[in-house]
Amino acid sequence: MNIQYEENLDLSSYKTYNFYPVIDSKLPEDETKTIMQAVALQLFKQGYKKSETPDFYVNFFVEESTFYKPDISEDNKNYTEARKKKEDTSKVYLKTTAIDQLLYLDIVDVQNDQLAWNVIIEGSIEDPITHEKLFQYYSEKIEKALTKFYETSNQ
Repeated sequence: MNIQYEENLDLSSYKTYNFYPVIDSKLPEDETKTIMQAVALQLFKQGYKKSETPDFYVNFFVEESTFYKPDISEDNKNYTEARKKKEDTSKVYLKTTAIDQLLYLDIVDVQNDQLAWNVIIEGSIEDPITHEKLFQYYSEKIEKALTKFYETSNQ
């Protein structure tokens, strides 16, 4: 985890939060919502309240690399039958095996419109990638990161 913060801002004065009005996470909508749930849960545990006029905004986005392997499922492995039917056998079907990801999580001071604190969370998710596995992955990573935010805010 790589953490940076603006030392000239009083993070201890923050009591309320909301999510940045437009979040371009570069993820599917359901995965973006999963991250928002994990962030909201951790901030609630730390005593922050969600507000329409917050002290800080939370923003996030990801950069990721996806790893694939050929999919040799029953539908895709009978080359001889496909040739007899004159089907296209040049197609390669791929299956996701892992995702390496950098999750950038930013805390933006609303009053000063300035980045106050941010963390880059590095991680990897391996196959099978399910909603439950994603929620657990994000929850664990975000809990560690926002614990550091809380510690930084209360120095």
